[in-house]
Amino acid sequence: MNDTSDILYEKGRELITAAYEYWKEYQKTNPLDAVVWLKDTSGHMVLFTRGEYLSTIMKNIEPLSNEIPLNKPFEQ
Repeated sequence: MNDTSDILYEKGRELITAAYEYWKEYQKTNPLDAVVWLKDTSGHMVLFTRGEYLSTIMKNIEPLSNEIPLNKPFEQ
């Protein structure tokens, strides 16, 4: 990977880790909620969900996405 790819990979991994930590805390008081998102006042948003909702969500996001697949997927 080049420097830009390395930086994007590391930032993405940090985002996934932080979102999962948030998810675990959120689930302690809202265990039945399957889709959780955080939005700031500028409209930026992060969404976290369980795997069974992935295909439904992705069907709605893909037309808007310009996703570039990672060379190396994130591992948990």
